[in-house]
Amino acid sequence: MELQKQKKIFDKENIQILAISTDDLKGPSDLASKTDIQFPLLFTSADSDVPDSYGVFNLFGDGLASASLFLIDKRGRIAWKSIGENTGHFVTAEKVLQQMDFLK
Repeated sequence: MELQKQKKIFDKENIQILAISTDDLKGPSDLASKTDIQFPLLFTSADSDVPDSYGVFNLFGDGLASASLFLIDKRGRIAWKSIGENTGHFVTAEKVLQQMDFLK
Protein backbone atom coordinates (compact mmCIF):
# COMPACT_ATOMS: atom_id res chain seq x y z
CA MET A 1 0.00 0.00 0.00
CA GLU A 2 1.55 3.26 -1.13
CA LEU A 3 0.28 5.34 1.79
CA GLN A 4 1.99 2.92 4.18
CA LYS A 5 5.27 3.27 2.26
CA GLN A 6 5.15 7.04 2.83
CA LYS A 7 4.17 6.80 6.52
CA LYS A 8 7.39 8.46 7.73
CA ILE A 9 6.65 11.52 5.58
CA PHE A 10 3.05 11.66 6.83
CA ASP A 11 4.27 11.33 10.43
CA LYS A 12 6.75 14.19 9.88
CA GLU A 13 3.92 16.35 8.49
CA ASN A 14 1.71 15.42 11.46
CA ILE A 15 -0.80 13.68 9.19
CA GLN A 16 -2.84 10.91 10.81
CA ILE A 17 -4.12 8.22 8.46
CA LEU A 18 -7.06 6.03 9.44
CA ALA A 19 -8.54 3.20 7.40
CA ILE A 20 -12.16 2.09 7.47
CA SER A 21 -13.17 -1.27 6.06
CA THR A 22 -16.59 -2.73 5.35
CA ASP A 23 -15.06 -5.82 3.77
CA ASP A 24 -16.10 -9.18 5.16
CA LEU A 25 -13.04 -9.71 7.34
CA LYS A 26 -12.46 -11.07 10.81
CA GLY A 27 -11.44 -7.63 12.01
CA PRO A 28 -8.80 -4.94 11.68
CA SER A 29 -5.95 -7.25 12.63
CA ASP A 30 -6.85 -9.55 9.72
CA LEU A 31 -6.75 -6.64 7.27
CA ALA A 32 -3.46 -5.39 8.73
CA SER A 33 -1.86 -8.80 8.44
CA LYS A 34 -2.87 -9.04 4.79
CA THR A 35 -1.72 -5.55 3.82
CA ASP A 36 1.13 -4.66 6.23
CA ILE A 37 -0.76 -1.52 7.28
CA GLN A 38 0.74 0.15 10.33
CA PHE A 39 -1.76 2.94 10.88
CA PRO A 40 -5.02 2.72 12.87
CA LEU A 41 -7.82 0.71 11.28
CA LEU A 42 -11.48 1.30 11.98
CA PHE A 43 -13.48 -1.79 11.17
CA THR A 44 -17.16 -1.33 10.37
CA SER A 45 -18.29 -4.51 8.61
CA ALA A 46 -21.28 -4.91 10.92
CA ASP A 47 -22.24 -1.23 10.89
CA SER A 48 -22.24 0.99 7.80
CA ASP A 49 -22.96 4.24 9.69
CA VAL A 50 -19.48 5.73 9.26
CA PRO A 51 -19.02 5.15 5.51
CA ASP A 52 -22.69 5.99 4.95
CA SER A 53 -22.28 9.33 6.73
CA TYR A 54 -19.44 10.19 4.34
CA GLY A 55 -21.53 9.19 1.34
CA VAL A 56 -19.29 6.32 0.26
CA PHE A 57 -21.33 3.27 1.23
CA ASN A 58 -22.84 0.96 -1.39
CA LEU A 59 -22.06 3.24 -4.35
CA PHE A 60 -21.70 0.19 -6.60
CA GLY A 61 -24.54 -1.85 -5.08
CA ASP A 62 -22.08 -4.20 -3.39
CA GLY A 63 -22.80 -3.35 0.26
CA LEU A 64 -19.25 -2.08 0.76
CA ALA A 65 -17.61 1.29 1.22
CA SER A 66 -15.96 2.61 -1.92
CA ALA A 67 -12.24 3.25 -1.86
CA SER A 68 -12.16 6.90 -0.84
CA LEU A 69 -9.85 9.30 0.90
CA PHE A 70 -10.71 12.33 3.02
CA LEU A 71 -8.47 15.01 4.50
CA ILE A 72 -9.98 16.44 7.66
CA ASP A 73 -8.77 19.83 8.86
CA LYS A 74 -7.99 20.79 12.45
CA ARG A 75 -11.58 21.96 12.91
CA GLY A 76 -12.91 18.54 11.93
CA ARG A 77 -14.20 19.61 8.51
CA ILE A 78 -13.57 17.80 5.24
CA ALA A 79 -10.89 19.85 3.50
CA TRP A 80 -10.42 17.54 0.49
CA LYS A 81 -11.85 14.26 -0.70
CA SER A 82 -11.37 11.68 -3.39
CA ILE A 83 -14.35 9.32 -3.66
CA GLY A 84 -13.88 6.11 -5.61
CA GLU A 85 -15.50 6.17 -9.03
CA ASN A 86 -14.86 2.44 -9.48
CA THR A 87 -13.65 -0.52 -7.46
CA GLY A 88 -10.03 0.07 -8.50
CA HIS A 89 -9.92 3.69 -7.26
CA PHE A 90 -6.49 4.67 -5.98
CA VAL A 91 -4.98 7.87 -4.57
CA THR A 92 -1.22 8.25 -4.55
CA ALA A 93 0.70 9.40 -1.50
CA GLU A 94 2.07 12.22 -3.68
CA LYS A 95 -1.47 13.48 -4.33
CA VAL A 96 -2.24 13.47 -0.61
CA LEU A 97 0.93 15.42 0.15
CA GLN A 98 0.10 17.95 -2.60
CA GLN A 99 -3.30 18.52 -1.06
CA MET A 100 -1.69 18.94 2.37
CA ASP A 101 0.50 21.68 0.92
CA PHE A 102 -2.66 23.52 -0.19
CA LEU A 103 -4.05 23.33 3.35
CA LYS A 104 -1.03 24.98 4.98
